[in-house]
Amino acid sequence: MVEILDSTLREGEQTPYVSFTLKEKLEIARLLDQVGVEMIEAGDPCVSPGIATAVEKIAGLGLKAEIVAHSMATKKGIDKAKACGANRVAIFYATSKIHLDAKLHKTPDEAIQIIREQITYARSLGLKVRYTPEDATRTDFDFLVRVCNVAIQAGADRISFADTLGIMQPHAMYEQVRALRENLLPCKIDLHCHNDYGLALANAMAGIRAGADCIHTTVNGMGERAGIPDLAETILALNNLERVEQYNILPLMPVSNYIEKVSGFFLAPNKPITGQNAFTHKSGVHTDGVLKDSRTYEPFDPALLGRERKIVIDKYTGKSAVAARLDEYGIEVSPAELEVIVSRIKNLDENSKQLFDTDIIDIAEQVTGRVIDVIPHDIHALVMVETESHVYIPSVVRRLRGFHQVNNVYEVTGDYDISAIVNVDNVMALNNLIDQLRTVAGVKRTETRVILKKYFANGNGGNNGNIG
Repeated sequence: MVEILDSTLREGEQTPYVSFTLKEKLEIARLLDQVGVEMIEAGDPCVSPGIATAVEKIAGLGLKAEIVAHSMATKKGIDKAKACGANRVAIFYATSKIHLDAKLHKTPDEAIQIIREQITYARSLGLKVRYTPEDATRTDFDFLVRVCNVAIQAGADRISFADTLGIMQPHAMYEQVRALRENLLPCKIDLHCHNDYGLALANAMAGIRAGADCIHTTVNGMGERAGIPDLAETILALNNLERVEQYNILPLMPVSNYIEKVSGFFLAPNKPITGQNAFTHKSGVHTDGVLKDSRTYEPFDPALLGRERKIVIDKYTGKSAVAARLDEYGIEVSPAELEVIVSRIKNLDENSKQLFDTDIIDIAEQVTGRVIDVIPHDIHALVMVETESHVYIPSVVRRLRGFHQVNNVYEVTGDYDISAIVNVDNVMALNNLIDQLRTVAGVKRTETRVILKKYFANGNGGNNGNIG
């Protein structure tokens, strides 16, 4: 049975400029446990006292997942893993010639002795042990087999085959893992695949097919450099392509969104599964097919993730998509009117980068000669802004004040650094403004709340009541 170890709290936090608070780490661990991953790599307690505390707190949550502490091959690291209450210690020690010569300054025999001693010591403390030969895919194969079998004899029940530089290709990964399986003593084989060439998940899937047992993932594919396999992509690939159905899919979007929020590590719109455009359709041929039967251009139903498909209207659009969008607003048009509306959309100025629903409704009004009032107008909202830790906040304030829709800006205390009152014509304009605010240099994340009513203090004038 395939297993998943999620390393968001260790490998994921090694993403440049990402650091989680203790509260965030506990929430991440809970969310991962809802997904049903078999193991959670909680961190390396030797890195800092804060990480040691986090590992200890996570180990004390009583989660179903096995809690793994990462450690170099040292007694100090192993002792800290034990003290934190982790179920398992993941001991790593590099095995490639370049690492042994340039980084560790050890001979192969010296490396083997260290690995044997430290794994034996960890087992004497009652810890389960996974051994990771760092840079395994650049290690001489005969030496790799030798060192892994020494680790297994010393008490390791898992070997993590680490493609540290992401240099493998699926066919080579398959061959290497199959050879490992044939030459290693009984153990489970984990796959830690980096994504430097965009092949991490493909390599991991090939490794599983060759006989490996476990894929290492992070939420949103975070990690050193280009990261490792994305948790959601891995689970959906296993579920839909390999019929591995033991994981809970609905929590994948909440954990992805949460990580995006607390890390400031924003997803590319075209990212598979969790990206904004993953179920968005634009071409007339595509939208017509999807509206008739979603299976024509969707590999699976977005409802599986609790998501909805989106149809983009612009010059590529066909009549089916425009008719469907108008129908969403309860707008009825004749076939002849629809033809004209579509024609107007296709002949819009080439400099128009984006067409909003309000624009479509405006065109419909012009063509039909009717007033169509279906979208709320004159919206006030409170936008909370968190800035990057290294940013001079007044510089961000100045940028925000440059937007004509921003009425007032305040520096505030608490989880956010800036509060802004904005006034826009409609919901689509609000969405557009928020997207623009997020592009301001130094803005880490935003949270928006639409103002429903406005009240004035006694003596300040004005009436209580609705806004917009």
